[in-house]
Formats: sequence, structure tokens, C-alpha cells
Amino acid sequence: MNNQKRFLTGNDGGFSSTRLIFVIGSAWNMALCTYLVFTGIEAGALVATFSALQGVFVGLKLGQKPMEKNDK
Repeated sequence: MNNQKRFLTGNDGGFSSTRLIFVIGSAWNMALCTYLVFTGIEAGALVATFSALQGVFVGLKLGQKPMEKNDK
């Protein structure tokens, strides 16, 4: 449990909600796309679905750092 707490904290030692959203969202995206594979979705549609959803989570995480103020 201690490793999980360290993983969800930012550089300042505080809880990182965007990191939590990224982890949960990525797991949800993989589960959804796995389900779609078993329902018989076409390969192109599967790639487009995974890329579009994962792009949102990656963009949120990458956009977090520049938007934070660093008072050091």
C-alpha cells in the first residue's frame, strides 16, 4: 500500500488527481477495447477508439505540468 501512495503523489508530496484519472482511465480504456475485440469490432475502428480515448488521458496528464504554477 505504501508504494501505491507514493505513486499517486506529485513532486510536491501532495495527492495527484490527474495521475489517478490517467491510471483509472487507461485501465478502463483497455478493458473497453478488450470487450470490443470479443464483440467483433473491425481493426481500424478498434485502433481509432483506443487512440481517441487514450489521447484524452495523455493530453490531460501532459497539459497538467505547464498549467501548474511553480513558485520556486
